[in-house]
Amino acid sequence: MNLKTWAARRPILAFILFTLIWSFGIWSLMFFYIKPGGLMQSPPPIIFLFVVLGGFGPSLSGLFTTWLIDGRTGLQDLWARFRIWRVGSWGFALLVIPAVTALTPLLRWIAGYPVDTGAMLRQLGPAIGLGLTAGLMEEFGWRGFLLPRLLERHSPALATLLLGLVWGGLWHGYADYLGVGGRGLASLLLILLLGPLLLTAWSFIITWVYERTQGSLLLAYCMHASISSSALLFGQTYASDAEEIAWSAVSVGLAVLAALFIWLFVRQSRPVPPG
Repeated sequence: MNLKTWAARRPILAFILFTLIWSFGIWSLMFFYIKPGGLMQSPPPIIFLFVVLGGFGPSLSGLFTTWLIDGRTGLQDLWARFRIWRVGSWGFALLVIPAVTALTPLLRWIAGYPVDTGAMLRQLGPAIGLGLTAGLMEEFGWRGFLLPRLLERHSPALATLLLGLVWGGLWHGYADYLGVGGRGLASLLLILLLGPLLLTAWSFIITWVYERTQGSLLLAYCMHASISSSALLFGQTYASDAEEIAWSAVSVGLAVLAALFIWLFVRQSRPVPPG
């Protein structure tokens, strides 16, 4: 059995394996230069090259697996979904994730914690750049390849749950280990909160919009960008591991509540008509 035949029979497994081999293989090179958690401690410049190259794993895998299974036609269909930009009022959905993320610093301010709004404004440019880059690195994989294939086999809820666990638990979990590892139980809790829990909640919100916009990969890309941008823009400095875990749990709770509200009460909204 050749690679093309195997991938055609097991497209989801093929995509996941290709993604992990690329990303984990490149990211693991960082351990020659830093320890777990060292990504956030002024690492040498070469580390950022590894971060970016490894980060392209999902999109590269999505493009490669699409080409391997469906050839040029599959790539054209993928590009066609990326060009779906007429989504009507659904464009306002881009505000949902940043609005929910912004609630955490607001609640911290209400609780009496210092919140540096000046620092947030200074992060606006880098945050936008990070978001646009992160979406490009990942979305041709997650919503470009994986979600449509999961939806062929499972209900939207189960498909989204599986995608969130692969994205947040498996792929992003390793990335988070590089950033917050080396802190014992605190690392484990933060990886769990910021990976499978938070990103699965965001996945449900993105799927809600994806279903309603004829599978617009462009809007999914922009929503992914809003996740990374708002995480940097509204990120906070914490005095201890316990404080960071507590407020990360608050952020995750807000995201889960938003996803539940949308799926239970808003999800029946009328989709964008074709054309």
